[in-house]
Amino acid sequence: MRLSRCIGLSAALALTGLAVTACGGGAEAEERPATSGKASSSPSASASPSPAAVTEKPAPPAELLTNAARVVRPELAPENGEKVGVGQPVALVFKQQKVAQELRAGIEGRLKVSNSAKVPGAWHWNETKGNTYLHFRPETYWPAGTKVTLDAKLAGVKLAPGTAADRDRSLSFTVGDSMVNTVDLKSRTMTVVRNGKTLRTIPISGGDESKNFQTRQGIKTIMAKEGRVVMDSLSIGIPRNHPDGFYGSYDFSMRETVSGEYVHAAPDNAESFGKENVSHGCIGMSTENAKWLYGMSLKGDVVQVNGSSKPKPMDHFGNGYGDWNLSWQEWLAGSALGVRVG
Repeated sequence: MRLSRCIGLSAALALTGLAVTACGGGAEAEERPATSGKASSSPSASASPSPAAVTEKPAPPAELLTNAARVVRPELAPENGEKVGVGQPVALVFKQQKVAQELRAGIEGRLKVSNSAKVPGAWHWNETKGNTYLHFRPETYWPAGTKVTLDAKLAGVKLAPGTAADRDRSLSFTVGDSMVNTVDLKSRTMTVVRNGKTLRTIPISGGDESKNFQTRQGIKTIMAKEGRVVMDSLSIGIPRNHPDGFYGSYDFSMRETVSGEYVHAAPDNAESFGKENVSHGCIGMSTENAKWLYGMSLKGDVVQVNGSSKPKPMDHFGNGYGDWNLSWQEWLAGSALGVRVG
């Protein structure tokens, strides 16, 4: 039902550079998107269209630093060898490090993303809370079954005056079946679509908007499958004995945001499924449905939330993967080199 402080953070959470709060999180966990609260239309869940001819913009040489005063180790996601969903971006984060604008084109030129579907994509830069995020995605979701490889030649590459990246990095991952879960907060349902086929429509309960516990609207992805999670209202400043307080363990929990939105089993809200939104921001459902969904899901699967009467937009960066809420043109505007052929 409600949200949590989770024990033992995954690498995906470490990439965000934020502390965990609970169910929807407080204002300190939020980075409002520059655009309006209206979610952009969902990227196609089917295979990306056949790539048109693309001429890559030449990359200038990256500046190198020897004996840099500060060396930064960028963190990468997903993990090498992992199988992920169609919404998973290639993600790098330079923690507590700004990257000079004039150096970004040279850095992008050192980052080669190859994929078996040969779909073009692009990098996008973002600075949030002192961290610099650099994510790569195609225009639409990855085609199911795609193998993606990153070859990052970053050893000694200058990031800012006196600061360089520490070493080369590489990773490969495989994209699994297309899983796109659409949550309608108005009808209180989640429609589960796998490889274009609707498998199940699940009665759910979302965030109680009358108490400003909105479920963030827009496109999110599953950040981590955490199983049983202890959820404690103290982590968002609500005493357990308060009428809105809570404490307990919830099974089949899958994290959507760092600030604490999950999809999970919420048997204590059974009377509300399909009828009313009563949580602190999570998507709750029966234990049977949560177990079924958990067993089919991967990190990187898509969760698109619509139908809020008081929209609270999903953060673009810093609180999970909100990448797909940017249109392709907005995405390209944050790239130094533009489209890369893949």
